[in-house]
Amino acid sequence: MGTQIRISREGGSLPCEVCGFPTMHVAQVVADDGTVLGRTLVCTTCQLGRGRQEQAVEPDAPPDEVPAG
Repeated sequence: MGTQIRISREGGSLPCEVCGFPTMHVAQVVADDGTVLGRTLVCTTCQLGRGRQEQAVEPDAPPDEVPAG
């Protein structure tokens, strides 16, 4: 199953410094056996956007080239 990120529905949300929406949450990082490994901040708006971007990129596509200079 792997490590999971769990966001509590009871916790509040904060404004995200990246997107500006009030969708930043404190989440728990949880191991397979249920042990809480730590906490992290997760923006649900930015995560959704990142997931869509990753789906749009072809897996074998070369990285973007930046011109020298």
